[in-house]
Amino acid sequence: MAWDEWEQLKADALARRQEGMRLDSAADADSGGGTGAAPDLKMNHAGNKAAVKALREEIRPDTDKAGSHADDSSSTAARKFSGWATGSALKAAHAEWELQVKNLKGRLGDDQTALEKTHQDFRYTDIGVRSRIAQINMGSNLGEEG
Repeated sequence: MAWDEWEQLKADALARRQEGMRLDSAADADSGGGTGAAPDLKMNHAGNKAAVKALREEIRPDTDKAGSHADDSSSTAARKFSGWATGSALKAAHAEWELQVKNLKGRLGDDQTALEKTHQDFRYTDIGVRSRIAQINMGSNLGEEG
């Protein structure tokens, strides 16, 4: 394959990728696509609350149980095979398992914290917007009285 041909293939692939890349809801103004409704940012408070509850009450505790389930049997097997390559391999595999479980538990905790913070941030934003709208409404009502 000649160098020029390779460069042309790369350019064609890049053009195809750029043409097909766009957000689902961000249709071109002249394409007539999209939902027809104005874009809106909404917080699903009930869904967020349910996700936090599931993480706190089910997913994280179940991960703890499942993560520690193999501890005793793996330790016993590693001891029984001590002195063999299998024993040291089991010990190393169990150490890696513990590390992965610890990382997963940390990630789930971070996800729960992030969801709780997002919920709180949206609540404060909603309260702030309502307060500013109320101030505007009060100002316009005062103008009508005078």
